Amino acid sequence: MKFSIEYPVDSHTDGGAWIRPENLARFAAGAEAAGLDAIAVTDHPAPSRKWLQAGGHESFDPFAALTFFAAVTRRMRIMTRLVVVPYRNPLLQARSMMTVDVLSGGRAIFALGTGYLRSEFAALGVDFEERGALFDEAIEAIKGVWSQDALSFEGRHFKAIGQCMSPSVVQRPHPPFWLGGNSAAVMNRIARWGQGWSVLFGSEQLARTSRTRAISSLRELAEALRDLEDRLAAHGRSLADIDIDVVSEACDLRANLSAQERIDQLGALRAMGVTWTGLRLPKAPVTEAIHLVHRFAAEVIAKIR
Repeated sequence: MKFSIEYPVDSHTDGGAWIRPENLARFAAGAEAAGLDAIAVTDHPAPSRKWLQAGGHESFDPFAALTFFAAVTRRMRIMTRLVVVPYRNPLLQARSMMTVDVLSGGRAIFALGTGYLRSEFAALGVDFEERGALFDEAIEAIKGVWSQDALSFEGRHFKAIGQCMSPSVVQRPHPPFWLGGNSAAVMNRIARWGQGWSVLFGSEQLARTSRTRAISSLRELAEALRDLEDRLAAHGRSLADIDIDVVSEACDLRANLSAQERIDQLGALRAMGVTWTGLRLPKAPVTEAIHLVHRFAAEVIAKIR
């Protein structure tokens, strides 16, 4: 089992320390030294004030932030969790993703999603109802421009006539594409071509907000994995062909759990086929957060491994 952490962009806690470049570098180096396997960022280019006040979170541009993290780490994977594909022109997105993969030396993992915030779609001038179709054509175009000398492709709102991308990605045929969310459409995409599933594991309220089905217990996760296994089998694939990423209470450092309780929960997840999980941090000063990560690594990760 591998462990990631999403960088907590926060301009308020610790006097704004979390958005100072030297602390981004210090935190990433600390996480790598603790033995974490990836650092992740999310994607919200135009959140509404209402969403932020209702529990949303601040964010950086994911590709710029990941390129920064690539420069200050050597081993950890560099991950989106997740990037909203319909927000951007596919060729611009392919260029940004290629840059992250090249400048990280082939360490990129891209968890992808269709998005759920209507107001953000409106602010970016993207039709919310088209998001599924825009997602599918974008993935086709991105893969195409990375694999062909010259791409010819006509999308709903763009037309490529012999476009090329040089340099191209380091990882071949492309960096791992994970899909986020729990819907049937997500499951079908994973079954056809995905390399991973980033499960939205949490409350029914979280699922409603994110416009996907709820998976809030190990029983529901097991049912979903059986469903995914059947869908994969229809395409000659199996769960062994993909990564399963679940961020659960076991790695939530805000939860009042003993180290052994965390180890037991992670053991249950691993037995189900989960290959990745992610840490969640309490609001804390940067130095304290780094200490918490190292403590978790010593008390839990070392025992799991």
